[in-house]
Amino acid sequence: MKRLSFYMLLAAFLSGLFYSASYPYIYAETVKAVTQGYISFESVFACLGSIVFCGLWNKYSDKLFRGYRIILWLEVLFDVILFADVLIRGDLKFYFVFNIIVYSIITKNLACGGTKMRAIVNPTEKQREWYDNSCNIVCSAATLLGVGMTTILKPSLTMLFVLALCGNIIDNFIYLGIYGKIIKERKCNV
Repeated sequence: MKRLSFYMLLAAFLSGLFYSASYPYIYAETVKAVTQGYISFESVFACLGSIVFCGLWNKYSDKLFRGYRIILWLEVLFDVILFADVLIRGDLKFYFVFNIIVYSIITKNLACGGTKMRAIVNPTEKQREWYDNSCNIVCSAATLLGVGMTTILKPSLTMLFVLALCGNIIDNFIYLGIYGKIIKERKCNV
């Protein structure tokens, strides 16, 4: 399982790198394209998603985890649709709303499943402590690199959307691999 912790940290680093290089700038541009009501809608919808889906994961964690692979693929699918739409049509309002929905439903479920995955991969208090501290280090390093790259290279908004999509897909593919190893290991130990 220690090897899986490494892959989880790699996923955190890569997604953090792409996220910090793209999302702050994408968010700044999308917020310019929407009214205050959209931003309020974002907060309300995200909080409702957290309340509903975290509650469901607390109650049905094992059942929901069996479908984790499907949730990973759904996020890839909807991200590709979302990012293709914004790159083709350039409608930042649609992107803002659709992104809120994807985040509040699909990504929130991925986060809950990720919590379960971290608990499986790091079952002891000491392992989890090491992982959590290492994850903070990795994410901070990725953020510094991502912001630094964007500050120096100043990519276009189109390139930022491409970076964001690549980061999301890479992260999900790594988690698909980790999930597969966990399921395989569990079947061998039954």
